[in-house]
Amino acid sequence: MMWHGAGGRSAGRCMAATPPAGVGEGGVEVAHQARREGGALTGGGPGGPLTGRVAVLTGAAGGLGSATVQALRRAGATVVPVDVHGDGCLIADVATAEGNRAMVEAALERHDRLDILVLNAGAQAMNPIAAYSEADWDRLMNLMARGPFLAMKFAWPHLTRQSGGRIIVTASTVSLEGAPYEGAAAGLTANAVAPGWMRTPLADDQIGDHMRLRGMSRDEVIASMVAEQPANRFVDTAEVAALITFLAGDGGSAINGACIPVDTGTLAS
Repeated sequence: MMWHGAGGRSAGRCMAATPPAGVGEGGVEVAHQARREGGALTGGGPGGPLTGRVAVLTGAAGGLGSATVQALRRAGATVVPVDVHGDGCLIADVATAEGNRAMVEAALERHDRLDILVLNAGAQAMNPIAAYSEADWDRLMNLMARGPFLAMKFAWPHLTRQSGGRIIVTASTVSLEGAPYEGAAAGLTANAVAPGWMRTPLADDQIGDHMRLRGMSRDEVIASMVAEQPANRFVDTAEVAALITFLAGDGGSAINGACIPVDTGTLAS
């Protein structure tokens, strides 16, 4: 396991270390230590607003990633840059559990703390849905959904060890707008319905979890659910079903790409 010590795109260089035995799966290479090489430091300049804080940044070899590494360091942070390639980067595949676990452990091994987690790794695969390969879908989901969850899972105890932990995820305006191949030209619509609390078997199953996690009685949990609704009642499943039925008919033909809350006004309050 090592820091990548040679390559084209650099956000600072680190000395390569001899890989110890037991390299994990998932393309994980992690250095035993990070040191000065060629005059570049892995840490940040003193006196900035992030002085004393340790940041892990994925996707660090790319354009936004390398710019963010530099910005964090200028602000005083010590940065552990992570990518699958790149001079100065900790080499780890953050689409895997092994890669996410290793990058968190590497930050702790070197710096004994973790304050900032920037999840910037990403990839693209464009195709109409009918032609979209399952392999491409699995790759994107592992890198951009499962991977960030695992990074947060492994980093959580350390981010919350002291006050001021930060998790930042880079996304895209594409998630907020329509795109080619969406099917609208063929008369297809796709919408989401977002109910508030409903008294369903699924919600009843969650009551026990809330009792355990929040240290509340069953009646207290139910009362808190109702209190979250401005109408002071559960949403009726028939109300949600009626909206779904409307969207399924001709009356909903111009509603596309929307997420519609059915929550008695919770999100508006």
